[in-house]
Amino acid sequence: MRLYNKTNTKRRHISSNKGFTLIEIMVAVAISMMIIGSVYAVFKSSLNAYQKDETRIIMLQKCRTTLDRIAKDVINMFYASDDEELVFLCGDNADPETNMDMDMISFVTVVSPNLRDYVPQEERKTSNTSSDEEETENNLPSDLARVVYFIGQNPETNEASVSLMRVETTELDTQNLQDMLEQMQSSTRSSRSDEVQELLRSSVLMDNVAGLNIRYFDGSDWADTWDMEEEQQLPQALEITLSVTDPDNKGTPLTQAIVVYLNFSTPIGQQSGGQNTTGQGNQMTPTQR
Repeated sequence: MRLYNKTNTKRRHISSNKGFTLIEIMVAVAISMMIIGSVYAVFKSSLNAYQKDETRIIMLQKCRTTLDRIAKDVINMFYASDDEELVFLCGDNADPETNMDMDMISFVTVVSPNLRDYVPQEERKTSNTSSDEEETENNLPSDLARVVYFIGQNPETNEASVSLMRVETTELDTQNLQDMLEQMQSSTRSSRSDEVQELLRSSVLMDNVAGLNIRYFDGSDWADTWDMEEEQQLPQALEITLSVTDPDNKGTPLTQAIVVYLNFSTPIGQQSGGQNTTGQGNQMTPTQR
């Protein structure tokens, strides 16, 4: 008959239920931290990619809206071959340091006039209760305006980036246009002369622009510039390419382009019955690069 020691049995029972050692706890915590860190890294990477894509989509939408705005003016272009005030102007410019395309284009287009913009300020102060029709009885607005698109510094901000500017004026004569544009670029809105403020209405269509390139189609080839005296007609189509950069991510610029067709482009002197070449284009084709 074998006798059991109750004390030894109890000790063996207690020793078989021992807990984790400090090393085991540290290893478990380290593994847990690695898993949590990996999950966070994947989440952070996905979030950054989503934010970049969202910024890219927003910028592309702004590009598309801006190009549509330019195309609308081009489609509504008004031109007469024997009227110097309706002259079509363009310039193939580039930044000598960065080689960035900084083209310029100017033409007369049909706009929707704001009646109150054509009422003298003195009349606005004395007749606030009268209707627009009464106020503008002797100051009838025009639905024609000269627009200018160009790349320039936004005088209202101190940022180093350049913007796509749109200037609209009912003064169709281009004699003093260049001087007024230079004055507008070199001063803020509040410090401009009364003449410039009265005649020019400027707006910033797009910030952080990396280039504006305009090409002209003559029916067979594309050209970077267009000489009205040499060609004696408007181009058959315009290709407008706009490039922008993300200020938070100085990578490859985003580029979009649009092609606008001008169906009324007829050589000067070939119009039947001596009529002027006037009208509007009515087609546009968007492209993306």
